[in-house]
Amino acid sequence: MNVRRWFSHAWLILVGLFMLQWLVLFSIKQPTWDAVSYYIYARSVVFDRDLDFENDYQLSFPTAGEHFASKRLDQVTTATGRVANLFAVGAASIWLPWLAVLKALEPVFFPGQTMTGYENYYVTSLATLSALWGLLAFWIALRLAQGIVDKPMALAATITLFFTSPLLYYQFREPMYAHATSALVVALCVYVWSKQHDRLVATHKALLLGGLIGLAGLVRWQNLSYLLLPLTSIIILLWKLPGHKRRESFAPAIFYILWVIVAAVAVFLLQMSVWKVIYGSFITIPQGSAFFDLRAPFLDSLLLSSFRGVLTWMPIFLFAFAGLIVLSGRKQQLGIPLLVMLIAALYINGSTRDWFAGGGYGPRRLSGTLAILVVGYAAFLDWLPARIRRQSAVILGVLLALHQWVLLRFGLPERIGGRVISMEPSYSWEEVPLLVFLTEILKKLPEAFRRPLDFFVLTDSPLDLILRQNVWPAQHLMSLAIGVVFLLLILTAGYILSKRSGTVVYMILLAVLVFGLLNLWILAGSG
Repeated sequence: MNVRRWFSHAWLILVGLFMLQWLVLFSIKQPTWDAVSYYIYARSVVFDRDLDFENDYQLSFPTAGEHFASKRLDQVTTATGRVANLFAVGAASIWLPWLAVLKALEPVFFPGQTMTGYENYYVTSLATLSALWGLLAFWIALRLAQGIVDKPMALAATITLFFTSPLLYYQFREPMYAHATSALVVALCVYVWSKQHDRLVATHKALLLGGLIGLAGLVRWQNLSYLLLPLTSIIILLWKLPGHKRRESFAPAIFYILWVIVAAVAVFLLQMSVWKVIYGSFITIPQGSAFFDLRAPFLDSLLLSSFRGVLTWMPIFLFAFAGLIVLSGRKQQLGIPLLVMLIAALYINGSTRDWFAGGGYGPRRLSGTLAILVVGYAAFLDWLPARIRRQSAVILGVLLALHQWVLLRFGLPERIGGRVISMEPSYSWEEVPLLVFLTEILKKLPEAFRRPLDFFVLTDSPLDLILRQNVWPAQHLMSLAIGVVFLLLILTAGYILSKRSGTVVYMILLAVLVFGLLNLWILAGSG
């Protein structure tokens, strides 16, 4: 067998791994907590043609759980008298076209029935599509890494990240959160930036980059920080030029960054318009001004806490960070901006009161840095001596994957590392000493060998239904088939439009986004 031939078709390996993860992880569940707030933007537009969320929350209560319903979010109103929504609008705007298609087909599949939008027909389809967005994010990250290191190391890094970040949970167990979508749009930003990072010219490519950064900001507001990518590129580029050329290049560089910023703001105006409708102001922090502290008081906890700290729950971050330092020495124009972004992500998340991201899994807010982590880890593997590089990639990958899987399997139900004590008003948590945390992981690790089925196959996944519950996962399979068909349709449309395989992905995303932006913008303006 020609192994090198496989590396030229690495996407087949990614699809195979995605299917494996889907079999042992993917869960059909009704949205609750943050997922409801993300979803109701799209649901309210498609079903009610408004931005009034009172009935959207109320309809979610029967299936979202008693604890969630007891919060009565339908009664939390703002200064404008509207029901509040603390979350970003971007994931919903990307879901909108598919939700509109499902709504249009509802009479065909469910004649004579009145549906609310919370039925499995809708929820499972959107959850599957979000999981597929995660697959696209990994593919883009792979393409990015292949331009920096050799193909085997790029593929090894991508496969390792497949199993070693919180995205594992938020792509398959809670896909209606925004993390998989954020990973995709940020990967697009980084990929497009990487194609122009050393040619900063104010053209349509600058507008494209800015628009994608604006879209990333719509999905998760902190992603607006990716404006640092082109800004850092400009600084490095000007710094390296001789004095007279620096003066000549200064004005074009300023025009370039202005084009990027204008495009980013133009897209992010959608979120600002929605804020204006709901909160009465174009710029706001829905969680309150005390939510964010620029002194980054929780940076040490974010890094080192046994309760969802980055280095304890996602240790691959350390290797990726080291790899970016190596890359910065070899390719400054590429490595330094990515390193700056990773540091910025840490700083921003260390500045929020609930740095642990509430009742979630792992340092999930860093899932959006997927593409940067893949590049950094690939650079780290490439830095290792050639004689041990491949063996190290395999051994380290297996150890990191087992570590993540123990936390995935036992971290939430058995509260390994600690738990949330209070969200309001104290934002407090409990944690255990690091040695105790590591001991808890090591105690659980033998489960992988004693009871592999119980360890690797999670509840309500397709394989769990087949092997444990003796049920054929028809709904899982149907939603996957429909999601794949929809994905192939937009991929084909994007390819026809772009005529260039290298631009397929971001052309597709922009085309899919148009419908959502127009709908929400009109609604926001009419509010």
